[in-house]
Amino acid sequence: MMSHREPRARARLAKILLVALLAAPALLVLPSKHDEGENRHLAPFPSAPDSPAAALHYTGAFDAWANDHFGLRARLVALHTKLDYALWRQFPTHQVIAGRHGRIFTAAFQAEAPPYSGILSVCGYQATQAPMLAQQIDQFVVQTRARGLDAKLLVVPTSPVVNMEQLPRWLYGMCRDSVTPMSQVLAGPLAPEVRRQLSYPLAAMREANAREPLFPSTYFHWAGAGPRLVSAWTVQQFWGATPQQATPYVSKVERQPSDISHLFHGLKLESDVETLDWQKSGLELCYGATCFDGPLRPVVEKLREAIRVTNPRGQRQRLVIISDSYGPPAVGWFARYYKEVLLFNTNFLGTLDAADLQLLRSFLFEHRAGDDMLVLYHDATVYAGRLGNDFKTLMP
Repeated sequence: MMSHREPRARARLAKILLVALLAAPALLVLPSKHDEGENRHLAPFPSAPDSPAAALHYTGAFDAWANDHFGLRARLVALHTKLDYALWRQFPTHQVIAGRHGRIFTAAFQAEAPPYSGILSVCGYQATQAPMLAQQIDQFVVQTRARGLDAKLLVVPTSPVVNMEQLPRWLYGMCRDSVTPMSQVLAGPLAPEVRRQLSYPLAAMREANAREPLFPSTYFHWAGAGPRLVSAWTVQQFWGATPQQATPYVSKVERQPSDISHLFHGLKLESDVETLDWQKSGLELCYGATCFDGPLRPVVEKLREAIRVTNPRGQRQRLVIISDSYGPPAVGWFARYYKEVLLFNTNFLGTLDAADLQLLRSFLFEHRAGDDMLVLYHDATVYAGRLGNDFKTLMP
């Protein structure tokens, strides 16, 4: 039989729980990982408004204080991202989509880009840029030859066209019957001297990808077998180097987070990634501006990414690579053939002023007799017109 004290006890317990619930945010006023390293002051508690104008800003100021000091928003966003992916395989941005068999794809290259544009453009759906690409490739060959350079162009197919069968079914249906823009260019009337300077190894990559993955399943960039195989094909096609001329290498497979994880905070997606063991492979890697002396160093700092790799056992002399972000994962694999490889990423070429560009041109293009030169861009970079724009800047 229930005593008359039990309802009172339950009432007290309900009050305690209510107070605890209301006080919960105050219990979370603790330093969080999201605050560490922030180069700013936390928002102060807003003072009471003393005018109609101040009253209009009070809500925003209070929200800023609450977000900083209670720290719930970042946690809730991360939780929502995890739930969305677990339940629906959806991401918090249209820039990433889930494919089949655990693979994800970069679907748009900027937040303001149309949904799926990063996939449809590379697979060639309703593509119209083949004439522009042919003109830019022809101009690239003319420009480099005018400077006495025998520069080659490697256009790397990205994951949506190599792993097309792993796209969502409806996207696969749109891409399956399309012809990639580079395939359209190669099917056109390219001059033989231009065709000799160009590589777009789509068929070979698809065939190799059936045996081992050329792209980690959660990556945008290639890694491991992708650059390892394509580097061997490239030096053989362009310069006649054989696999026997490559120095031995040691690699390892590591579990690594997605290289586009910044687009889905709170969600941990990983892949098995083959990486070079530089030291055991006899390669010396130098990354960044400190690899370059004199007036070129501040230029490289603005470019943000430049690499020098030396290999005392390399059989060829020097390779100069001008690339986008697909170049760095490949630089070590190319270095197996060369005593020295230099790589410059052009993604931030627009940060250089006229004096910087003159220094870079001098370093890249003067006194290069005997050096091999490779421009390595992935397909989306080329389709965006970057080849023409970048070499208009580098070779005005």
